[in-house]
Amino acid sequence: MNADQAQVPSNQTGSVVVVGAGVAGWRAARDLRNAGFAGSVTVVGDEAPYDRPPLSKQYLAGEFDDARISLYRGEEPGSIDVTVREARVASVRSGVVTLADGETIEADAIIVATGSTARRPAMLEGHDVHTLRTREDSQALRAAIADAGSLLVLGGGFIGAEVAATARTAGLEVTIVELQPQLLGAALGDACGERVERVHREHGVELVTGVGVDRLEDRDGATVAVLTDGRELTADVVVAGFGASLNLTVFDGAGLDLSNGVVCDASGRVAGLDGVFAVGDIAAWHDPVLDRPVRREHWQVAGEQASFVARTIAGTVDETTKRNPPYFWSDQYDVKVQVFGRPELADRAGWLEEDGVDPESVWAYHRGDALVGVVTFGIPRLLGAYRPRVTEGLATVTAS
Repeated sequence: MNADQAQVPSNQTGSVVVVGAGVAGWRAARDLRNAGFAGSVTVVGDEAPYDRPPLSKQYLAGEFDDARISLYRGEEPGSIDVTVREARVASVRSGVVTLADGETIEADAIIVATGSTARRPAMLEGHDVHTLRTREDSQALRAAIADAGSLLVLGGGFIGAEVAATARTAGLEVTIVELQPQLLGAALGDACGERVERVHREHGVELVTGVGVDRLEDRDGATVAVLTDGRELTADVVVAGFGASLNLTVFDGAGLDLSNGVVCDASGRVAGLDGVFAVGDIAAWHDPVLDRPVRREHWQVAGEQASFVARTIAGTVDETTKRNPPYFWSDQYDVKVQVFGRPELADRAGWLEEDGVDPESVWAYHRGDALVGVVTFGIPRLLGAYRPRVTEGLATVTAS
């Protein structure tokens, strides 16, 4: 058995339990079968598998129904012989998963994909403020805005900006409050943040940036946000997008470093728990280039990590196995914002001037002469042109 194989009786037998039924968990289960794993596969999660990105967009708008966001294909899970159990997991240790009711499930390999939960700071308690992370959250917010005329969004990250765009498209008056100087500035940088802001302003959204929320108050049946500069804002519906909290309680008491997710090697093995892997939001995989654990909370990364771990367990990973550069996207109005590559490796960045392209359509990240990442705005086909260049640039950087 080589270093890229899990501790199972053989490459194709034994038992695997997947904890978490989001995109990473279900992708792991499906790709175990795609890789030829013939042992038992059980997925344990709080709810049936469904896709989360549409929750702030098409599902919130009522354009997608439950069937459209389901992660099942055809007659899955039966067609691929995977057992799905809706239950809460209390703990994960090497070789055993313990459910909240005390039942234990033994396994030769365990894949943990528990994801994250919308943060609800103490200031939200006792107030009628929505958050958005689950299908039920999206359903509740959809019902609320259906009869509303205005929406106040606290937090201008990706979820907040997408919800704002969906509500504005539906005709609501929308205000976004963001502590940082620009929307998405922390994620994309100031210039890209300003580009996103321009889109929202063009659609009539009021932006309040560089100001925090001091407290919430209830007055005459309405929730009032008192800002740090003294301003007071209210709306028919209030939603908070204050980021996410990692679901790591299954590792409580295991003696692991959980300060920024669960630390893993470059193949997703949890440091300190033999036969246990972690994928998705919670997983801090070792990055050979940066020489440290790195978490990436992106849909595509979660799926690719899950696929890699599945093939590792099945014994089909070798030195030729391809790992794609990170990619994520955000749909706001008719503008698709796409990020591809590894901006954190860049030593300079700026708008990329190309013939026939809007001068603020492609933000490029370079390391020396190598293109290591791009952000594209509003022209999805552009990314196809830059993917090979970024992939080639990253190959030269990571090989050096």
